[in-house]
Amino acid sequence: MEGGYGNKIGKLKWFFILLGLAIFIYIIWFLFFSFKTCDSWDCFNNNLERCSRATFIGGDRMIFEYTIRGTSGESCVVNVKLLQGELNNQDSIKLEGKEMRCSLPSGIIMIPESNIGNCHGELKEGLQDLVIKKLHTYLVRNLGKLNLELIDGLEDLEI
Repeated sequence: MEGGYGNKIGKLKWFFILLGLAIFIYIIWFLFFSFKTCDSWDCFNNNLERCSRATFIGGDRMIFEYTIRGTSGESCVVNVKLLQGELNNQDSIKLEGKEMRCSLPSGIIMIPESNIGNCHGELKEGLQDLVIKKLHTYLVRNLGKLNLELIDGLEDLEI
């Protein structure tokens, strides 16, 4: 009978050791890997100003997922992922699921993609391509108008 009693104590001891280990791992995970989920720009901006880990989904024409990763030197690192592109723009829809990492000045509240020069990743490259295509389309559509305005301006000069 003594062997059975000692075996129960040994099992109970291992149970508490494993339970303590599980609690310790959960606390470590919570402290270092968990993110607060924000449901408004105010919540996100408050966390961005402090550079506290948080996630937020927002945007107007394009829907982004913003994840504040924390500080790195003098910067606040924010990961930006495009969840949904503009519905009438096939090029932006192709960027869905792409991400970029932005380094923002600490203590400053700003939309991470507003200064794309602080970002790097596939999403940044894709957004730059979209801007270049839109600019090119604008120039091609308005080239005739620009030429006429230039000619009219030259005629006004009396040389």
